[in-house]
Amino acid sequence: MFVKGFGTMAIDGVFMHRLVNILQESTPLKINRITQPSNHEFIFQCFAGKKMNLYISTHPVFSRIQWTHSKPSSNLDQTHLLTLMRKHLEGGIITQITQYGFDRVVEIHIEHRDEMGVIRPYRCIVELLGKYANVIIVNEDNTIVDALKRISPFENTERAIVAGSNYDYPPQFDKRSFFELASFNPAESLRSQFNGISPLLEKEILFRLKTQDAQSIIDELLDSNSIYIYETDYHIIPLTHLNKEPKVYPIMEGLDHFFHDIQEQDRIKSHTGDLLKLIRRELKRLNQKLPKLYNDLEKAQDSEELRNYGDLLFAFAHDLSNGHKEITVTDFEGNEVSIPLDERFNGKDNARRYFKRYQKAKTSLSYLEEQITKTEERIQYFSSLQTQTEQANVDDAQEIYEELISQNIIHPNRLKKAKTNKKKKLPNILKLNYDEETTIFVGKNNLQNDRITFKIARKHDTWFHVAHDFGSHVLIQTPSLDEAKIRLCANLAAYFSKSRYGSSVEVHYTEARNIKKIPGGHLGLVSVATHKSIYIDPDENQILDFIQEHTSKNQ
Repeated sequence: MFVKGFGTMAIDGVFMHRLVNILQESTPLKINRITQPSNHEFIFQCFAGKKMNLYISTHPVFSRIQWTHSKPSSNLDQTHLLTLMRKHLEGGIITQITQYGFDRVVEIHIEHRDEMGVIRPYRCIVELLGKYANVIIVNEDNTIVDALKRISPFENTERAIVAGSNYDYPPQFDKRSFFELASFNPAESLRSQFNGISPLLEKEILFRLKTQDAQSIIDELLDSNSIYIYETDYHIIPLTHLNKEPKVYPIMEGLDHFFHDIQEQDRIKSHTGDLLKLIRRELKRLNQKLPKLYNDLEKAQDSEELRNYGDLLFAFAHDLSNGHKEITVTDFEGNEVSIPLDERFNGKDNARRYFKRYQKAKTSLSYLEEQITKTEERIQYFSSLQTQTEQANVDDAQEIYEELISQNIIHPNRLKKAKTNKKKKLPNILKLNYDEETTIFVGKNNLQNDRITFKIARKHDTWFHVAHDFGSHVLIQTPSLDEAKIRLCANLAAYFSKSRYGSSVEVHYTEARNIKKIPGGHLGLVSVATHKSIYIDPDENQILDFIQEHTSKNQ
């Protein structure tokens, strides 16, 4: 199970020192390919007896460099820096990975053979300095080739980061090396004396110094191979001052676990723009529009009164002259009725005006009823998109984006791949091999749901969907449907729905032949002729473990 959320601290210089030492142990490495999953991320796909992915994030909150076992997601379209990396670094050999003092500055030394066969040395300098985090390519002459974030001399007169200028390290404060921690001055804060210490690590060191000597703390930090993860904090030694039980992982694996969810959301935003924000904005607009339509409908339904006023004026006041603001007449049932008049017109003209308003209101009734139906359907559609996007990975979110483009709801101004891909890819359906005879398909957006239900499903396959809510179409193909398989599929349907964190969630299931498309309805909306029900408590651990063990290639 992944740890939710992200820490209140960035990786500090001491933590970075241990990371760099672990990275250095694997050199030399050949760079086979460089990809950029998001605006803030780069992955160097390397080889050193085995495939190894060097991950770099310059995100202002969770910047880091590490080996990652996470599956690389789709690549962004070509960016200026990625193009230069592929030209000057791809195919090269990483000879060394070093740290600048105890600062969060890492240098990846690369030897690359150019098109003339000459070996050229480069440095890929990764500055992980919070919101100023950057990746800078420097050649053998210490000249900047280019950078992720360019800083002109007008922005910073002391340290420009532009192509063609000399590279200068970030300014260092007058602090001592962390190796000298044993000689600390108790009258001053540790952070003001030594490089690489974060506020969190300072608290831990001061807490430990009450019972432990400084050198043993240094040794533990420099030799650690584990990461200790708490709810919102982490480090490479136990944070004993928190007085809580941590989750313990190997360092690189633990970083993958800790940052998985927020990292995925950042990638989604990079690939699709702020898709979730767009969907929520449209939902807000629709929810504001609907009450106004109902209010207009209520007014239009009062149109019979307008017709009655017209009839009474023609019957009892047709010869009334203009100049009257109101007239009281006795209606056909003997009741007195006061009729407002426009004093500019006579009785007949006022009657005609009432009939005209009546016809207009009557005509608007059918229009308003149609608009209310369409608005309610659109609210349902965008509510389902909201749930799908909140639970999406990069590929799922990209399909949602493409779905909105295909329906002319948004303009493809950010997703260039939607315009350039000639061969349309099949939806990224989650396919699970239960056993040799049984396969389960899980749809996580409308494109996937539609394909599962109307392309993959055979008429006697069993189809699952959470009741009265938005969620996944789950399909099982099996020669024998038993209770364990029913409960598993119901669990999947409930988990991949708006009711993910609910309890006793009702799930409908039926044969696929009982599912029909709604004519003119939005993609993913279906009608069910008949069904059975099962109630399930979604079990996240069971779902994630099962998916990890049984995931197959996409259908």
